[in-house]
Amino acid sequence: MIQTTIEAVIRRPVPEVFSYIRNMENQTLYNSSITASEVVSNNPNQYKMQIDLGIFKLTELYTLEEVHDNRLIVASCHSNSMTFTDRYEFKDSNGDCHLTITDRMELKGFFKLSEGLVKMNLKSQMMENLNSLKKILES
Repeated sequence: MIQTTIEAVIRRPVPEVFSYIRNMENQTLYNSSITASEVVSNNPNQYKMQIDLGIFKLTELYTLEEVHDNRLIVASCHSNSMTFTDRYEFKDSNGDCHLTITDRMELKGFFKLSEGLVKMNLKSQMMENLNSLKKILES
């Protein structure tokens, strides 16, 4: 299991940051691993995503498991090659948003062999994505 946590203060109010992240279709704008994201018809808590992790590409369902407005989003993806859960925590920081993102990933089968490579690159990629998100929301 690989667990990675990153955090930053985004100079926007919590409700604005929460709303932007809650719409998972926005992930293509700031997450370099997500090449497509669309809400599944008749299920606003599920998104069909194309994920490019460099060593492999997947089209999977990303499901919002838990949503507490302006506080928490927990979303997960389960496939034959991997399982991951993302936890987004939102806290007010003097009118700005302190965002903490924790990713828990488990690679399965043949893909488990690439765990060391994924672990090395995941934190830097997550920070790049967070910096892109921050730039979008603060501009």
